[in-house]
Amino acid sequence: MRGKKVKQEYKFSYGCPANFIANQLLMIIGRIGEFYFGVTLLCIVLSRVFGGEDSVSLFFQKFIGILISFLPLYSIPTSIALAVIPKKVVLDDEFVRIYRYLIMRYYPTWGFNDKFSYRDIIVCEKYGKKSRIFGRNYLHCPVVFFEREDVVKIVVENDRNDRVYLVPVQNPDDFINEVWKRVQLAKSKENDETSQSAVPINMFQFDLQRGYMPDCDEIVLGVNGVEFKTDKSTADLINVKSISYNDIQLCKKSDKHSINGVDSDNIVEITTATQTYYIPIKNPYDFINELYKKLNTCNQ
Repeated sequence: MRGKKVKQEYKFSYGCPANFIANQLLMIIGRIGEFYFGVTLLCIVLSRVFGGEDSVSLFFQKFIGILISFLPLYSIPTSIALAVIPKKVVLDDEFVRIYRYLIMRYYPTWGFNDKFSYRDIIVCEKYGKKSRIFGRNYLHCPVVFFEREDVVKIVVENDRNDRVYLVPVQNPDDFINEVWKRVQLAKSKENDETSQSAVPINMFQFDLQRGYMPDCDEIVLGVNGVEFKTDKSTADLINVKSISYNDIQLCKKSDKHSINGVDSDNIVEITTATQTYYIPIKNPYDFINELYKKLNTCNQ
């Protein structure tokens, strides 16, 4: 739903039932192996520390025996439970949450699941069928067997090194589109908190490096859509008088720095089902924020 920041869930994609079953079996076997390795290591450490004949040492020696004796009773059910829990990515109001329910073998410090803010996302794209998944980047993926076309690459800004997540999700195109909507909304709100705009909240101006000229270079967030009031110098920037809110699929800050001979670092990209508009607008993040508020109201 456009403009709404509601929680959305995307299940992991395995490509086919055979891949799903293979992943489940590998996860169960892997978790059981990790249990045995962890318990064995713990027992070795405890036996070295408490190898005497005193009461404390005898207690820990009995504890070691119990751990080893009952290992199958708690390792197997726990491993099966972790395998059957649905793996998914959840987009909530502020964060992307990846529920993989496992410790990444080569990245144990990442924890059991992943959570990061939309504001920290710098890349979200399809990894591609022809991409070299089987390599170092493969270690970032929580699934062993999957459909390559469903793998999404997310790069998150980090203090030390940017983190790369590879996640196979169902409906990857819809997922990527929804993530970018939330990224733009999060960043526009961040800029809105520090913005000192002198323009009325529903009225914006073309960025033409000139003073405000009322009634001839205005962009208005009207009742039903974005309305453009142009003069001779702005007529070539937009070839429509208005864009309906119902037609808008995405609005974000564009990477372009020039459009139709006008140089600007404040170009906004508005995408509809049939066309993409590039418009230089003063205070672009304020515009994006207010536009999504309008879209949110229209969809209620």
